[in-house]
Amino acid sequence: MNRPLSSIKKGSVVYIQNIESCSQCKHHLEEMGFIPGTPVEVCRCCNKGPLVVAIRGGKIMLGQEMARHIMVK
Repeated sequence: MNRPLSSIKKGSVVYIQNIESCSQCKHHLEEMGFIPGTPVEVCRCCNKGPLVVAIRGGKIMLGQEMARHIMVK
């Protein structure tokens, strides 16, 4: 079952399924490494603040709104 990245708990490793957003936002996220099939580990999360994820050997901070568009499994 696909869920938004913003709903995943700290310490979980999930795989990107798709990005549900406009083409410009989707392209931006893909340039950052958010490509379907890529594993992502949630390093920090909170309901109102940014999300920190480990992806492709680095860490990226995402706002909650942006993380809602990234569907994971």
